[in-house]
Amino acid sequence: MIELLVVIAIIAILAAMLLPALARSKQAANTAKCMSNLRQLGLGFSFYTGDNQDVYPSGACNGNDTSQYSWDTSIHPYIGGNANLSQAVLKIGALDQGLVAQTLRCPSDLGPDTYWAASDPTVGRRTYAMNTINQDDWIVNLGSPLPKPVDGVGIWWNDPPTATSGAPGYKTSVVRSPAGTINLVEQPAGDNTCGNDWPAVCVAPFSAISGQDGSECYQIAPNDPINQGLPLYKLQGNRFNYLFFDDHVSLLTMQQTVGTGTTNDPKGMWTIDPTD
Repeated sequence: MIELLVVIAIIAILAAMLLPALARSKQAANTAKCMSNLRQLGLGFSFYTGDNQDVYPSGACNGNDTSQYSWDTSIHPYIGGNANLSQAVLKIGALDQGLVAQTLRCPSDLGPDTYWAASDPTVGRRTYAMNTINQDDWIVNLGSPLPKPVDGVGIWWNDPPTATSGAPGYKTSVVRSPAGTINLVEQPAGDNTCGNDWPAVCVAPFSAISGQDGSECYQIAPNDPINQGLPLYKLQGNRFNYLFFDDHVSLLTMQQTVGTGTTNDPKGMWTIDPTD
């Protein structure tokens, strides 16, 4: 009996030593998969611009008839989504998980569905968001001139009768430093669903505001229960994956990305101007 207890104790000690290593290995594999997802999405953007006169897709477009179109529905056919979907289906704003590319969700994005996503357990979740054009003015009425982009190219068009796949976007030439400018970020939220306009764009890494007033358009908003960025950030060693316009992906702390700005008011990799 004593010998058996000794063996059990040794096995328990070995398990205690091995489990953290296994957990780290699993997380490293998930992070690598997330980086691969972003690279594939980057290729989707490249194929899209190649077929659309070197113009990026808009970040989002929402119609007065509740139709919605987002950057991921624009690149849907280039990233392995169901190629037979009609425009009417694509504009629903909450696509079924069996119809969308699995690359749109990071394997470490483990938070529960909330808000409208919770009412339909089959809806596809999306982890990523486009770097928006300007932190202060990123929703623009369709029909207005294209504003000058300050940060990314994720413009959000508002107020057309119905959402459109052809909402204006920016020429690739506006990004003067593709290797130094962020295109897509990790931005998990319980209602970040495939094809939905909210939250299809990202304003900044961090915000302390709460509720449905924009806090889900930040990577982390610890006072908003729907924003699930903080658990993902911690899982990845206090880092997020970022896709740049040259299609490379980097795992970085929020502070590494903001240059001379702050996590609430970023510059650096968040801006089109390479001198920021």
